[in-house]
Amino acid sequence: MSLARHFFREFRPFFRMFEEPLTRSPAYYGSPSRALFDDPFFQLAGFGLSRPAIDVTEEDNGYVVEADLPGVKKENVEVRVGDGGRSLTIEGKITRRSTAPENDATAPGNTDAPHETNAVASQPTQPSGNQISTERMFTGSSTFTRTVWLPRPVDTQNVAAKLDDGILTIRVQKAEDKASVSIPID
Repeated sequence: MSLARHFFREFRPFFRMFEEPLTRSPAYYGSPSRALFDDPFFQLAGFGLSRPAIDVTEEDNGYVVEADLPGVKKENVEVRVGDGGRSLTIEGKITRRSTAPENDATAPGNTDAPHETNAVASQPTQPSGNQISTERMFTGSSTFTRTVWLPRPVDTQNVAAKLDDGILTIRVQKAEDKASVSIPID
C-alpha cells in the first residue's frame, strides 16, 4: 500500500468536515444543538443522511457491500456497476413528511384565499391525533450518492441487491481474469 493512500485514508474524516457544509440542507443550520464538527469524527446520526456508512467485505468469489440506509424505500434507491466492473455506485432519495404549521390562508372566513373546488386534494393529510412534541425541524427530501471502488473487476451480470431493515446488502461476483492463463508444468 502506498503512503499517499494510507495518508488520505487516515485523514478522510478531516476532509469530510469540509464537505459537510455543502451537503446539508439550509434548514439544518437553524438547529442550535449541533456543532459543525460533530459528525465527521463521531459519526452521529445526521451525517449518515448525506453519506451513508458502507462496509465492503471480500469473500472467496466476490464482494459484499453493506450500506446503512435508514428510512429509505427500495423504490428510491439505484445501484449501478460501472467503470468496467471496478466501481459500485449507490444513489438514493430520502423523503419525509413535513411537520411545519399549516398556512392560515385556507382557514374558514378568510376571503383572500383562492377558492378550491376540491379542498381534500389541496391540503396534505394530517395525523388524526394532537402533536405533543417534535424534534424534526426540517423534513423534506434529500439525495445521496456513494461510490465504492473495488479491488478487482466484478461480473456485472451477477449482482444481487436486497434492502432489509434499513441495510442495503449488495453481493457481486468477481469477474474471471481473462489475462490470466494457467500454464501446465512439464
